Amino acid sequence: MKHTFIRPAVLALALGLSLTGCKDPLDIAPQQGIDVSVALNTPEKVGGAVVGMYAKLDDPRLYGTDLILVPELIGPENYIRWDGTFTNYRQIATRSSFTSLNTTAAGIWQRAYEDINQANLVLSALPVVTNADLKAQYEGEARFVRGLLYFDLVRLYGQQYQPGTANAQLGVPITLAANTTVDQATVKLPRATVAQVYTQVINDLTIAMQKLPESNGTRATTYAAEALLARVYLQQSNFADARTAADDVITHSGKSLAGSVAAIFANRNGSETLFELQQNDQNNAGTSNDGLATYFASDGGVGRGDVRILPAFSTQYEDSDARGTDSLAASATRKLIYLGDGARPGRLRSIKYRTYGQNIPIIRLAEMYLIRAEADVRAGNTADALADVNRIRTRSGATPLTTVTLEDVLHERQLELAFEGFHIYDLKRTNAVIVPASGTTPAVNANDPKLILPIPQHDINLNELLVQNPGF
Repeated sequence: MKHTFIRPAVLALALGLSLTGCKDPLDIAPQQGIDVSVALNTPEKVGGAVVGMYAKLDDPRLYGTDLILVPELIGPENYIRWDGTFTNYRQIATRSSFTSLNTTAAGIWQRAYEDINQANLVLSALPVVTNADLKAQYEGEARFVRGLLYFDLVRLYGQQYQPGTANAQLGVPITLAANTTVDQATVKLPRATVAQVYTQVINDLTIAMQKLPESNGTRATTYAAEALLARVYLQQSNFADARTAADDVITHSGKSLAGSVAAIFANRNGSETLFELQQNDQNNAGTSNDGLATYFASDGGVGRGDVRILPAFSTQYEDSDARGTDSLAASATRKLIYLGDGARPGRLRSIKYRTYGQNIPIIRLAEMYLIRAEADVRAGNTADALADVNRIRTRSGATPLTTVTLEDVLHERQLELAFEGFHIYDLKRTNAVIVPASGTTPAVNANDPKLILPIPQHDINLNELLVQNPGF
């Protein structure tokens, strides 16, 4: 198969080198790729490739927009609604005319595999890095990014991991070799099983934990990798290991809950975030047709107001809870949910994504408290679970609970982590039923085959080894 999701990375690397290394603009030898021994033959070049690997994560098809927005749209009933005009997102949200030609599904696939290849390029070039600490750090960073992307790919394009089974359902192709030529990029790969992808993700993140430093500026650390591993274990319903990882992050990372959820999203690299995307006003995922603020905000001149929060969800917050809203007046002091006064005014919006250039939190400490709480309540340790849930509630002014159940913990996850890309994955791992809003699509189980993305038709056409998901 011609891996179109890998080839652009090869050509971009070759183009970048030609622009900086060619004395004569006409003296360009025809080539299909670039030898990695030339492209990444010094520690400085490998370091630059690591920076580029992080930069790719901010792509609108990745965490700059779609890897957070699309999971929210997959099961939106009685939670959010897509009001925008872009048909690719409407198809995902309504499951109407949703086919393997959907451009968003294709874009996520392509960009994710491009960055996976960037991680593989870094790993293949590590022998030129002579400083042992730096070499270990680069390996940890590449494995962190690769594990992060494979985890989201298998959750979006494959069926939910089912504990106690072989998990032979189809996941996504696994490629661990760097593609540096078109010939390498045309190798046909089948879809690995969900079990195989999870094994690879856990292996990458476990090694990343060992290789990464505890402090690494705004880049991945050992605790970011461990926190992501806790998230993976939770998705597997491996509650014991999820608790161990989350507890270690809480206890030893040095992170602490911010004063408010709003502060996490308004500020940069604060006390609560373990990993966040770095954006600014000049370099971000988009200000018109891409970007989370573009779709979520309706605030003066910011945002398209495409994602509406439904009252059925917003009223689940107490009046005292700073994560909700205490007034429907546009001029009221805004909490996390406000009445939009910009594009498509008069509808509820989330202030988590308020400016185009803000950083985007990907992993934060509150999630770890809620993972630990869920593991504890499932194990019968309700006292510790109650304490963790109340830490989260008290921070936002919600009334502390006096008792706690599994349902309470799951509900607190939705209240705390709303609009951050968790909703459908929690529904899937708990085998929940998505309740429709009045007059929309019928109720559906969260693990219905309709609620995963199609393998892009372009890749299906080029590779007979790829099997399409049911219904597409």
